[in-house]
Amino acid sequence: RPIDVIVLDVRMPGMDGIEVLKQIKKSHPLVEVIMLTGHASLEVAIQGMELGAFDYLMKPVEIDDLLYKLQDANKRRTIQIEKIKGMGKL
Repeated sequence: RPIDVIVLDVRMPGMDGIEVLKQIKKSHPLVEVIMLTGHASLEVAIQGMELGAFDYLMKPVEIDDLLYKLQDANKRRTIQIEKIKGMGKL
């Protein structure tokens, strides 16, 4: 089964979240990405939105907020895929 939505932390060991986001969007542009960020990296989260992230949430995140965002992101992905199919490109 393909991946529909990814939850990605902005700050990770090794490659940072922005670089991971760029790679995801390059290889799988229809995958939605929700960024998690702390107060110190709000500007980076906004940069992520500009690079194609669906949305961002501030840590610590309430589970209900995360579930809502996951559902919303999945809904947007489904709509995008249906539009592409309707255009005969999938």
